[in-house]
Amino acid sequence: MPEYGLTDRGPNIKRLDVILAEMQESMTKKLGVNVGQNTQSFLNHLLTNAADRIAELWEFGEEVYYSQYPSSATGVSLDNAAQFGGSTREMPAKSYYRILCTGQDGTVIPSGTLIATDTSPATNLTLPSDSMITRAAFNKADIILASPGATAALGVALNGTLYTITPDATKSVSENLAVLGEVITDPDFTVSMKEDALHIEAADPTSSNVMVLSENLTTDSVGSVITFATVDDGDILIPNGVVTKVVKAVAGLTEVVNVGDHIAGQLAETDVEFRRSYADKIYNRSSSMLESIKSAILENVQGVLSVAPYENDSNEVDSMGRWPHSIEVVVDGGDATEIAQQILDKKSGGISSFGSVEVTLPGEYGEPIVVRFNRPTYVKVWFKVGVTLSRNTNPPINYAELIKEQILEKVGKLESGESVIPQKFNLQVSGIDYIDVWMFSTAEDGKMPEEYTQRSVSVSPRERAVTDENRIEVVIDA
Repeated sequence: MPEYGLTDRGPNIKRLDVILAEMQESMTKKLGVNVGQNTQSFLNHLLTNAADRIAELWEFGEEVYYSQYPSSATGVSLDNAAQFGGSTREMPAKSYYRILCTGQDGTVIPSGTLIATDTSPATNLTLPSDSMITRAAFNKADIILASPGATAALGVALNGTLYTITPDATKSVSENLAVLGEVITDPDFTVSMKEDALHIEAADPTSSNVMVLSENLTTDSVGSVITFATVDDGDILIPNGVVTKVVKAVAGLTEVVNVGDHIAGQLAETDVEFRRSYADKIYNRSSSMLESIKSAILENVQGVLSVAPYENDSNEVDSMGRWPHSIEVVVDGGDATEIAQQILDKKSGGISSFGSVEVTLPGEYGEPIVVRFNRPTYVKVWFKVGVTLSRNTNPPINYAELIKEQILEKVGKLESGESVIPQKFNLQVSGIDYIDVWMFSTAEDGKMPEEYTQRSVSVSPRERAVTDENRIEVVIDA
């Protein structure tokens, strides 16, 4: 095996000093004069320049070698190397928000319609494709009498269930509509009178439902949930109820407001992020069902932050309540329908899915198939980090920020069911001799730490640890 070149330990390149020494030795033998004795000689300068170019070729060859492997390649070389494993870098993506658009029934909202938040600065959202406000996909509606003198039965069908009354000629229009509202007993809807209109609103503010009215009824306004995309790429967080401005006016559209959770966008994956996701996505070709499901969700569903699959292959209900021969997938982020589709595509026949989130998908022959999975409950973790400063080396001015960044990165990588163990974080900052971490955790919203007593935080399979910069305190130990 050669000493230099491609060895059994990988490439071993010749350095400039080795190449120059070999060239000087060869030239000395041919001329009979030690050409390396005078480093300022013209001949030695020529050899040094030539040796430098040869050394660059050795380095280029080493770079070519390492560019073939995802663990060491960078840039386009990393993209090319990852393709052998069937994986590609995540490109920039916009965040998607469900907007409850209220207006006249049948109003077409054209693609490119621009809406915005009422914050400063404003965040703009645009409609990717033409959509319609319609009672065939409504979330709320105001119903009025089409002809005041109508005596025929008044009827409203919600998702296929019909509710009817015979109007009382001695009562007013609003009184008859109120009676109609009383017979609508579907728990998925709330019914009330809004001035002289019957107001029907879905309990789920993100749902789309079908409403059919009798000929003597019509709508004064309808609200449909339509998906808009942020103008900018990335995971852009907008609180509920903040998107209220229509920047580009549309005839028939009177009101907009964002409802429910969003589908997180992203910036293009960096090399470091791509290498990390490559290891998860490569299981897409795996024969292991759980690994394949996890990989498919990460690869094909936008906005997914964490995937943790589990299986009960026994004939009994397990300790977590999973049915016999079932799988449970705990997914943080992403669209529920897209997640369910990946589970259905990858799970084996005869294996049932377990979870509280249910999505009905069409089977191969149009039959309804219910796919279940779970969303994690967040465990909020507070950190109190005590640091002992070095007596020999001054720490950087922003040492506290550097520690916070490391903790945020480590916690952000934790999947559902992974406990928080600071000893595994390997926190390091120059100028700090010792880092001591205490924690407080709770699943309750609004609860604040009274004291830090935990050295580690145990997280159940249906929980996921989260933190933020405001939950990390860095103090100097006495």
